Amino acid sequence: MLQRIRQGFTLIELLVVIAIIAILIALLVPAVQKVREAAARIQCANHMKQVCLGLHGHHDTYKVLPMGQPQAFYHTNWYTDPLVKDADRSCWVVGLLPYIEQLAHYDQAQAWLKAPPGLTSTAPFKDTRITALHCPSDPNRLKLGTNTGSPQGFHSNIIVCLGSGYATTTADPTGIRLDGIFYGRSKTKLTDILDGTSNTLMASEILLSPDIGTLHDIRGRVWNSVHAGTEFSTIFPPNSNIGDNPMGYCQPLPMAPCATTSTLNAYTLARSMHPGGVNVGLADGTVRFIPNGITPSIWLALGTRAGNETVSIP
Repeated sequence: MLQRIRQGFTLIELLVVIAIIAILIALLVPAVQKVREAAARIQCANHMKQVCLGLHGHHDTYKVLPMGQPQAFYHTNWYTDPLVKDADRSCWVVGLLPYIEQLAHYDQAQAWLKAPPGLTSTAPFKDTRITALHCPSDPNRLKLGTNTGSPQGFHSNIIVCLGSGYATTTADPTGIRLDGIFYGRSKTKLTDILDGTSNTLMASEILLSPDIGTLHDIRGRVWNSVHAGTEFSTIFPPNSNIGDNPMGYCQPLPMAPCATTSTLNAYTLARSMHPGGVNVGLADGTVRFIPNGITPSIWLALGTRAGNETVSIP
């Protein structure tokens, strides 16, 4: 009687198969991550487009772009300015809300500001998350201020451009005479953008950093924006290793470091988790991806509305 010999894998063959599977998985994971990041970058660019179109919608209605913020940037002498209204610490996002399907949110803000019982950063609507203002690549997206002493609400990944310099200087300590499109009490018209709307930055991205205990990180903070956290400068290129200075209210991350704590020479820089650069919205409403290696002089020139520079966007 013939015996059947059962054939099976030897130990070596099994180890080879396992090794091949491991190699295939190792090759697949980066590809999946790359596809996922590409999708996140596209979604982020779509949000940027929504914001640019919304800002243009505001201009179509009121013949002017929203104020960067309705008052000056914070400084030791800002309360001496009779035009400063301390209760309204909001920013350009308020004027944008009706044009990104946030009319109810806008109405709540307007009702609060007619007879403010307190700072906008304490208003009940401050914790409303605005999905059009987040970037899915940022692990801290849709951040709500969690400072245990004074939680201050929603933070945005998308911020607008104040120009090519500091938000506050000795010559302009409250930042109401800057060279970009958005700043304290700005009332910029598209016709004021003499460098051309296709050569001038309107918006870009930032990375959000968590609050730690009673310490704030105010970058992107919508309802208390007086520390230069919702407008960015082109003074340094995107994703610079030079830290941001939102007047000391800053908790560092490896890709979002912090600099000094002075109320003068304040600035926030464009940053993202996208490999190689950041999404930007130009004043003509188009969205571009700008590499980190952009020539600093070109990036600087893109921040000004009427600097008379010759710019070629890469």
